[in-house]
Amino acid sequence: MRFKNYESVNKKIFYGSVVLVLIVIIFMVAYVGPLSPDSNAKPITGSAISAKRVSAEEIYPMFICPCCGQLLDKNNVCCGAAKERIDYIDSLVDDGISENDVVIKMVQKYGIDSLSSEFKKEEVKKELAKSAPEDRPIINIESDAYDFGDVSVAKGVVSTIMTMRNGGNEDLIINNIDSSCMCTTASIIFNGVEGPRFGMSMHGNPKGWSVTISPGKEAQLKIYYDPTVHPDIVGQHLVRIISVFSNDPVNFEKKIRVDIDQVA
Repeated sequence: MRFKNYESVNKKIFYGSVVLVLIVIIFMVAYVGPLSPDSNAKPITGSAISAKRVSAEEIYPMFICPCCGQLLDKNNVCCGAAKERIDYIDSLVDDGISENDVVIKMVQKYGIDSLSSEFKKEEVKKELAKSAPEDRPIINIESDAYDFGDVSVAKGVVSTIMTMRNGGNEDLIINNIDSSCMCTTASIIFNGVEGPRFGMSMHGNPKGWSVTISPGKEAQLKIYYDPTVHPDIVGQHLVRIISVFSNDPVNFEKKIRVDIDQVA
């Protein structure tokens, strides 16, 4: 009888251990996640921008060509602007950075509207605002629009000047300006000196240029419109966009809308 009782106790201990192990496994799967060969891998969420590493092919369709409006596709490159953006994505992916960093760098270089999805745009804006330091440069431009009114082809180039100011607590560095059309160009005037004139980036803009504006200091944005670039466009209302890029971590691309009524 003593032997049978001893054998019964051992069975109870054995089955109790099995149940305990199963409970531990179920807990790990439910709260930690399934076991993976890569113990350092981060879980992939449903976010449109995640920290996982991806291939360039996954990044291309997140962005559009600025002049053709098509999704970027390396197998169907629509123009020079698309190729430039595809090449930049390739270089970023080759650096081994995450999807999140590739998207942020692309947006910082080409602007928020380069993204193909409104959802992704909102995600990027929220992420930038969340991570922005309190002591940061802040770009302020007196207006986000200017109307030239009637512009005569016969009279040629017209221009206007807008005041810009660094409203932050760190140096504001402006290093690029882009235009939606070569008929509209812009430059920065700082301390009485005018910098190079910028047009559409796809047609070639100055390289290696920048201007540093200290906190509280001002500069001027000078916008030019040349009606002779499109002399056949008469009697039409035109809209052009100037984009000013800086190291403001939130508003790194400030857009100015330019309206023109071109006449003979």
